[in-house]
Amino acid sequence: MTTSETERTYAAEDAFELEMPTRVLSLTEANDWLAMIAEDEGVDSPLVFKSTMSKNYDALALPADWCIAVRVSNPTQLLLLHEMAHLLCANKNHGTEFRTEFVRIVRRYISFPHAAALQKTFVDNDLTINPFTTRAQ
Repeated sequence: MTTSETERTYAAEDAFELEMPTRVLSLTEANDWLAMIAEDEGVDSPLVFKSTMSKNYDALALPADWCIAVRVSNPTQLLLLHEMAHLLCANKNHGTEFRTEFVRIVRRYISFPHAAALQKTFVDNDLTINPFTTRAQ
């Protein structure tokens, strides 16, 4: 059975988060943290809210409404940055552009060791990312 790039990306992230967990935030903390990130990135602040959704999803980025729906009241930083990467990317799938943006913002807003380990996890699973470039400020 062939797994899709999206499934392999999710599996790599799940393995990474077991190895290097990130902070769990309340919805208020999540909104405040993403507001700081959005200001730093030069974009509008997305609204994070709890929503009933399929057990197949932990969260969804909704670019048309510029918000992030989460299944639980206490999302992790990694989950929030995964969805923020979707909002920041022109290409909304789980491909190279998404993974590159995701690793970049993990590096900037969580830690360099987390980003390095996440990048290694992707590469070890034959999932490409582009070399780092500086986002225009």
